[in-house]
Amino acid sequence: MKKNWLLRIVFGIAGVLIVAVIAVLIWQKGYYGNRWYGNTTINGVDVSKQTLAESKQKLIEAHQDYSLTIKAREDGILTINGSDIDYKFDIGSQFDDLFATQHGSMSFFGKKREYTMDYDVDYDAKKVAKIASESALMTGDGYKIKKPVNAHVKYSAEKKQYECIAEKLGNKLKKKVFIQAIEDTLQKAQTEMDLTDEKAFPDVYKAPKITSEDEELQTALSACNNAAIRFIKWNMGEGVTEQITPEEISKWITYKNGKIKYDQTAISDWIEAFCLKYKTVGKTRTIKDHNGKNVKIYGGDYGWQMDYEKTLSQALKALKKPIDASLTEAYINDASTDNQEALTIKCKVEYLNTAFQKDYNNFAVDWDTQNYTEISLADQMVYVFRNGKVAYSCKTISGRPVEGRSTPTGAYFIKEHNTHRVLKGENYETPVDSWVRITWSGTGFHAAPWQSWSSWTKDYYKVRGSHGCLNLEPSVAKKIYDMVKYREAVFIH
Repeated sequence: MKKNWLLRIVFGIAGVLIVAVIAVLIWQKGYYGNRWYGNTTINGVDVSKQTLAESKQKLIEAHQDYSLTIKAREDGILTINGSDIDYKFDIGSQFDDLFATQHGSMSFFGKKREYTMDYDVDYDAKKVAKIASESALMTGDGYKIKKPVNAHVKYSAEKKQYECIAEKLGNKLKKKVFIQAIEDTLQKAQTEMDLTDEKAFPDVYKAPKITSEDEELQTALSACNNAAIRFIKWNMGEGVTEQITPEEISKWITYKNGKIKYDQTAISDWIEAFCLKYKTVGKTRTIKDHNGKNVKIYGGDYGWQMDYEKTLSQALKALKKPIDASLTEAYINDASTDNQEALTIKCKVEYLNTAFQKDYNNFAVDWDTQNYTEISLADQMVYVFRNGKVAYSCKTISGRPVEGRSTPTGAYFIKEHNTHRVLKGENYETPVDSWVRITWSGTGFHAAPWQSWSSWTKDYYKVRGSHGCLNLEPSVAKKIYDMVKYREAVFIH
């Protein structure tokens, strides 16, 4: 009995609900027979519960003073007024068809109905294209246009490794796509157009070719790290070292088409600056002359000079040396001294010319300040210093002061000794004894028995001067030959 009673209650309630639903549907059919259902919009205009005539009038009124506002990236705005493009609006036949379609199906309360449709519109397409093309969004007049930037790898000095830099979208529009998007929007008589909505306008902007998701980016990251993370080191002596670091190398390499490319010019410039930094040849030096006075000496070939070609070859070889990727990875994870040492390529300093000493506080003090030779062209005298004092001096006759024969000034070094040598020039060939070369161009000490030494004065060279050499009396030439040492500094002033 109890079960039958419960069934009667359930069926009774169900019957009431069915009757209620039927009643609501009948009412809805009657009320909405000539009205749009609730929560209905057409091209963004709310026409809920309006009759067909009311909604048509509302749409017409909404587009009487039509204008389209276009929102772009980087706060760009463009407004196109209907009057500027001869814009004309009419609802069109789709409107009635859409109404019939909506009422041909059941309706449920609360459901949103958002429709889009093309109106019957007319406008001057040439004027639209002209306004769009000449707008700031296209020309950049008062609106900075930024091209898209590909995702790429870049060296981080802080992290001591390369990292992936995300792409930048930019705001450069595709002209034809932009104009077509405007026309599509005008056709729907929409008053707003948001180009920043990538779903609605996916192709209107020029896009980066490489994004952060591209696998090639990870390949480039590994390749660049392996190429750049290395240390190329030279021991300059006196506790001084020079090295090429990953940060420097990162400026010289690019990754393209699966390969690392090197900027040969930049590398050459670095090596040139490196060699010049330690070059003392040609520097101005100050010496104590035979009178104990400071004398500045300019030019010459004495000093340190690295071999640029060999040093450049060392650097290029070290840059391209294969390095185990595990060593690179270890340094990326922990930039410790030990891991850096494992990535260090040591190079021997190659010199074209050397000097007596290195003084990195004063590069010009590279000679033996206690033992050297001074030649005073004004006095026509040679002074040999030993232990900081003049140990020997003698007369000399230098080159005649005319073009092609004068003795060069500057700091030089003794290059060779020959007991006998034949000196050859354009119009002479002279055998000499006790030859000591000072310059590679041919200046040196030698005996000159043909000179009238009894007539010597400090001006004698002006009329009887040599072809550039330092003539000596035969009695002293052997003394100079024995005293001045190979590679010892000679200062001519």
